[in-house]
Amino acid sequence: MATRWVSWAAGGAVLLAVGGGWLASLPDDEEPLAAARGLAVATTATASAEPRSPQQQATPAAPDALLNSALVSIFDQVLSEAQADSKATFMARAPALLAKYLREDWRVRALGLLERYVDMQETLRTMPPPAPGDPAQLRRSLQAREALRRQYFAPEEIEGLFGDQIRQDNFMADKLEALANTALTPEQRTAALLRSEQAWLSPEQREVRKEAVAHVDVMQQTAALDARGASPQERFAARSEAYGYEVARNLAALDRENQDWNARLDRYAGASGAEQAQLRETLFNDTERLRLSGALAMRSAAASARKP
Repeated sequence: MATRWVSWAAGGAVLLAVGGGWLASLPDDEEPLAAARGLAVATTATASAEPRSPQQQATPAAPDALLNSALVSIFDQVLSEAQADSKATFMARAPALLAKYLREDWRVRALGLLERYVDMQETLRTMPPPAPGDPAQLRRSLQAREALRRQYFAPEEIEGLFGDQIRQDNFMADKLEALANTALTPEQRTAALLRSEQAWLSPEQREVRKEAVAHVDVMQQTAALDARGASPQERFAARSEAYGYEVARNLAALDRENQDWNARLDRYAGASGAEQAQLRETLFNDTERLRLSGALAMRSAAASARKP
């Protein structure tokens, strides 16, 4: 019986556990697969077999183009496509599947890496996952996972294939520990997270994370501005300082749209039944009318929650 690779998150950590029997299949992910296809068509040559001069030998080796996190995405895609019920069946089907994604001179080596990857995942599925939100258990799981990788891969292979994931996992473990540490003040916690981000994440990962959490920061700032009744000028100044002029300008426009929407909702909610039928047609367009009942229900629920 085929099994499934099951993705699970422990406090946001990028960890994978294996459930069921032998084979697991990840849902298709267009972004990793696109990266995988990028690896497949890469033109970087593998190491030359020609003798090198002493000067060339003294030069640090270039990164191995095959050892990349995109290759892990290819492995997961191949596992999904194979639909095999045993390792023997899978390994028989794997060469043809790898040929879809990798250039010819990489396939034999990739096949060997793939077999070790499958063996590692089989061992991984016997390891219990940490309890969600438990920093100590997460840290122990990361250490056990790192030890397991060393059983199947050389250090340079671990760095190439899993380096980005390892750094992301360690950052998330640091984040959980900081959030769980009640002895830290909010300022100390923010400083600790910043140090961890600088220590573990690449500039590219930091940029991705910045974009991912930016909307949360904006929402928190907007809630604080609303709570103190900040004027439009104060809101623009605070947002411009935090996010720049263009973002502040766009948020100001969004404020005006929200104010207009809420004013129309107020007028509609305060009207009689007979008036509402007419206002529904005159105050709202077709798209807004689809949102109308939901918006009024949310208002009612929020008002009920504020009551003592």
